[in-house]
Amino acid sequence: MHLIYGTGRIHRKLRSAGAVLTIAAAGCLALPGIARASVSVSGIQASTALDGVPSGGNTLLEPAIAPAPDGSNAEWFVVSGQNQDLLSVTPAGRQSRVAGGLPADSGYPDNYASVDADGYDWVLDNDQGQPENVLYAVGAASSPNPGLNPVAGINGYAEDMTLGPDGALYISDNAGGIIRCRITATPRASCAEAAITAPFDGGAYAIGNSGGSVWFTDASGALGSYVLPNTFAGAFATLGNIDPGTIVAAGNGLVYVAGGAALVGGASTQILAFNSAGEYKGTAASGLGNVVSMTIGPDGNLWFLDAAGNGSVDELNISTGAVTRYALPVGLWLPPSGWRLASGPDVASASGTGEVYFTGTTENNGQGNAEIGVVSGIPFPVAPGSLAFKPAVGVSRQHVAVLTLTCAGEGNAECAGRISLRVKAKVKVQVRAARTAGDALYRTITRVQGLSLGRLSYSVRGGRTKRVDVRLSNAAYNLLEKVVGHRWNARVRSSATLGTVTGTVLKMTGPPPPPKPKPKPKPKPKPKPKKKRTKRK
Repeated sequence: MHLIYGTGRIHRKLRSAGAVLTIAAAGCLALPGIARASVSVSGIQASTALDGVPSGGNTLLEPAIAPAPDGSNAEWFVVSGQNQDLLSVTPAGRQSRVAGGLPADSGYPDNYASVDADGYDWVLDNDQGQPENVLYAVGAASSPNPGLNPVAGINGYAEDMTLGPDGALYISDNAGGIIRCRITATPRASCAEAAITAPFDGGAYAIGNSGGSVWFTDASGALGSYVLPNTFAGAFATLGNIDPGTIVAAGNGLVYVAGGAALVGGASTQILAFNSAGEYKGTAASGLGNVVSMTIGPDGNLWFLDAAGNGSVDELNISTGAVTRYALPVGLWLPPSGWRLASGPDVASASGTGEVYFTGTTENNGQGNAEIGVVSGIPFPVAPGSLAFKPAVGVSRQHVAVLTLTCAGEGNAECAGRISLRVKAKVKVQVRAARTAGDALYRTITRVQGLSLGRLSYSVRGGRTKRVDVRLSNAAYNLLEKVVGHRWNARVRSSATLGTVTGTVLKMTGPPPPPKPKPKPKPKPKPKPKKKRTKRK
């Protein structure tokens, strides 16, 4: 058996060689088919002008690669060269530096994962001393907080990271359990760990999400799920040695996990499918070489890296079960460690195709420089999704309301259109009164006032959540302050160009106005000095 050791195993405890795959195969697939002519694989060498090659060494790609969080048609990745920087690359190969200042690694890459959420690229970097892991939020140049923003320090050995169904970041810690980092106000997060409980053992390794659960594997390869607030379910199966980045959820409601030989450093030769309740639904693919990373492509199918032999990038059609293999071109190799495959930007090309990206190197056995692998020409059949928004939102003293929009649907679904917000509220106002002798000049009445709060455009991919700022005008904010309880129900009118919108009412609550300063008491007048009386003679 060809064994390739991954970065994800550097800190792992030795697993029991006696662990076995405990679920039966539901059938085997045929050998991989012939690659589609429209899909091609190419390599883009990481620019040494942006992060130079160290003396006598090479650049290395860290296993942290994700679509640009600013909605641009680019992919962000971390490269270790003379420094350690986060770079951006477009499908045409145009590269630029997004941020620098990540602590330089020595030896194998130690940067484990990145996830885009709330307009930032959240990068997990471990082996930083004390604390052992650092979570960064990286913003684009147009972001309110551009560049590298250290967010949280976490002790333990981080292996993998995913964005949970509740919008929080979940990190697998192979020295403890699952770390939940709740994004409180970008770019800030509050992190706490939930320790692994029996029957699981040894910490969490690979991690992913689907439905209302976060999925993980433990030290023995047991597959389990974690549901808020602190509930572990399973073990559903023993899968063997599982690399980080090999748990993904598809639009058909199934969770796919690599599995296979239960040996330390063993190869994952199968892809197995489970439903949201953890029930085994069958072997989706078998007879593979060594699956080391998986993602969902723009066509909604499962794409994965096979590190056996010279390496390849493969596609599993989740509808037909067919596997298609794409050989790597001359000069592009999978690195011996730190491999990671990521979905491409959420922007289809003019030809209606998209990409997936993966980490690579220019020579075999990691002797070359960092290279980004690109699978291009993947059909991008956009399907209509269903947009929903959180029904309640707070308005800050800066007059800003942050709407949370979620598009439900398969991986290739999209929700697009415009939303307008309008409100009618009862407020107490003073009006001029008809004066008669002794009457007040003004009287207070209750009146219904209507006001347009604003419009916004949205474009959200299936399974994604986006936060959009709505800034209220001074007139709208002043009206909110006058409303009883400082809250109102705004009417939501939507005009969808793709998909549908659920919900017509948005509850908005503003902060109470600051108390009026108490008038200063008037100083008491000083008593006049008494005049002395003079006696008359």
